Amino acid sequence: MSITSRFILLICAITFLGCSTPKEIPVEEGELLINGSEVYYKTMGTGEPLLVIHGGPVLDHSYLLPHLAPLAQEYQLIFYDQRASGRSSVAIDTASMNMAGFVEDIELLRKALNLDKISLLAHSWGGLIAMHYAIQYDDILNHLVLSNSIAPNVADWQAENAFVAQKIDPNVQKKLNNIVSSGLLRTEDPRPYINEMMMLSYHAQMYDTANLKDLKLYIPKDYMLRNQVFGLVGPDMADFDLYEQLEKVKTPTLILYGETEGATKLHAQKMTNAFSRGKLSIIDKSGHFPFVESNAAFIKEVRRFLNQ
Repeated sequence: MSITSRFILLICAITFLGCSTPKEIPVEEGELLINGSEVYYKTMGTGEPLLVIHGGPVLDHSYLLPHLAPLAQEYQLIFYDQRASGRSSVAIDTASMNMAGFVEDIELLRKALNLDKISLLAHSWGGLIAMHYAIQYDDILNHLVLSNSIAPNVADWQAENAFVAQKIDPNVQKKLNNIVSSGLLRTEDPRPYINEMMMLSYHAQMYDTANLKDLKLYIPKDYMLRNQVFGLVGPDMADFDLYEQLEKVKTPTLILYGETEGATKLHAQKMTNAFSRGKLSIIDKSGHFPFVESNAAFIKEVRRFLNQ
């Protein structure tokens, strides 16, 4: 399979939290042709590679970048937009729009960037991709960080979805229903309404909804088309159970959840126990986005784990 790339090398001065003077951080970005999609990537910093897998589906890396940027002081952060997400293209051939394809994308990206062993940091939906990658490429990984990940099997995932649904305020649900029924999502540019819907849906997943102002989402104009394409992943999500396979993963694994997230009561410890070298950490005063709501504590916990 052919891989082509182009990149721009930038040197930018970024002042990080806890750093008294600016530090020059090398930044590289570009696109790689992977499995028929132009996959956007961006790297920051030098050191041990830490590849970041965003949530969604259909979201992109940008909501994570400003909150994870402090880690670029010590690691080479590698962000990328999954196929049909963010700045990556929708593939003409959609045969790889499945979990195996998402795993292969990471492996091809690793090889195209000439990386040896890597660590993964995955959020939400991205956690499921990361677990599949760890099962297949355990020997490639130094560390695995699963932040607010989807559960390893469909029953636990559905139970958490039900938990979140019960927390949705009736007034918020009414607003969501009104947007759907209004036809605004079928307008030429539905981005403002999609963003509003997402922010409303995240109300039930925040420790403090005031923190939503710090969660910035990139919504492509053709979001609805991309969302339809992601429907091809449906069969992989209908019935899955990774618990038995995760027992064979030897990579040190950190599992992070915010204190108000349903997983802390439902399956977090069960998930941690499935890994032979798993560790669970609950981040105080946060929900599904602890890197937004409790950034200092989140970064401290990730650094401590990666430095072990």
